Amino acid sequence: MEPSALRPTVLAVCLTLGVPVVVYIGLLGAMVAAPSFQAHAVYLHKITLTWFKDLNVPEQFGFAHHQVTPFHIPTSEGEKLHAWHVLPLGAYLENEQDLLAQGPGAGSVDSFQDTLNFRLLKGNPNARLVLYFHGASGTMASGWRPASYRSLYAADPVNTHILTFDYRGYGLSSGHPSETGLINDALAAAHWAMHTAGIPPERIVIFGQSLGSAVAIALVNELVNPRRQPNEKIHFAGLVVTASFTDVPRLTATYRIGGFIPVLSPVARLPTLFNFFTKRLQSTWDNSQRLGDFITSAARYHVTFLHAEDDSDIPMKHSIQLFREAVRVADDQNKAVGKDSSAGGNEEDRELEDRIDEKTEMRGQGGNVTIWPTLKGPIRLELLRYGVHDKIMSFPVTGLAVRRAFDSVRYAGEP
Repeated sequence: MEPSALRPTVLAVCLTLGVPVVVYIGLLGAMVAAPSFQAHAVYLHKITLTWFKDLNVPEQFGFAHHQVTPFHIPTSEGEKLHAWHVLPLGAYLENEQDLLAQGPGAGSVDSFQDTLNFRLLKGNPNARLVLYFHGASGTMASGWRPASYRSLYAADPVNTHILTFDYRGYGLSSGHPSETGLINDALAAAHWAMHTAGIPPERIVIFGQSLGSAVAIALVNELVNPRRQPNEKIHFAGLVVTASFTDVPRLTATYRIGGFIPVLSPVARLPTLFNFFTKRLQSTWDNSQRLGDFITSAARYHVTFLHAEDDSDIPMKHSIQLFREAVRVADDQNKAVGKDSSAGGNEEDRELEDRIDEKTEMRGQGGNVTIWPTLKGPIRLELLRYGVHDKIMSFPVTGLAVRRAFDSVRYAGEP
């Protein structure tokens, strides 16, 4: 074959392989040179996934009329977070006619406190609240998120309300996302729940999925920080995180956006180059460190990790590592006081994984569950065979996890 005849084929192969490589390297360079571009890559906040739908019309996402009330929560820096209060279906049914009497109109309300929905939350002495932190990309109405709200109150459809919101820069919220900014958003939502809605922290469960799990862990850790006086520390009924990760640098080594688009996995096998990029990440979300600090500083906790084995976005090994880190810290604390809540409390640390495996209950097609009891409360890992990255949020396992957390707390006035 003449060399000239091969040129078109060689050229086509070079273009097919070379162009994506050049584009990928260019994107990596942009992430280093332009932090704002990096924020778009990490948070994906402009990919709303709710195009052509109105976030102020919750009925478009399968809710009953006046079951969900859109409103805004202010932050300490002046941002406005677009939020939904989701009324549990049992409470809606009991008050349906009065709720419908609020009129046929829909949309965001300027004063949520003047609505019947708010009164049903604040005026119910048995009200419980799930504070919901969603994952990267989309809005609080994207994908499986509306279905997950219904799943979360399913185990108590009369008293369990949901408060969900879009972080700064997402949906109809103002501002631009950053690690510090999202933590401040979480603090603002928690402050609203406790001080405006009047729900005590022992009647609040913190729920986070994917990126939201990092926000949730950061929130609970911040509120038990050692710099706070003992009477200033805030302990919620429980923490439930789904599809979590250890930290952003380690996540980028395997993470593929949508299960297909790699972040840093192509350079993960080149340690020098990989470290070059990860050290320049503006948002690191060190969940492993924050979780360990939380386990150390909290006076009590009820922690649940949920993950699906078929999650192609974030491998379940991340939740396993987080669970083991939480157990390791708790185990070290038990040894420090000369006590251990497990039978193998005096064994060496190198045997800890074996002790964890001994506590694992296999459930066939349902996956497996590991419960580690501690002096401060249980740490639970539940791995489902199915559920992918976000569909798991709508499964009964989430509502059950939330219900267990609420039931673990003895409220004031109860025997």
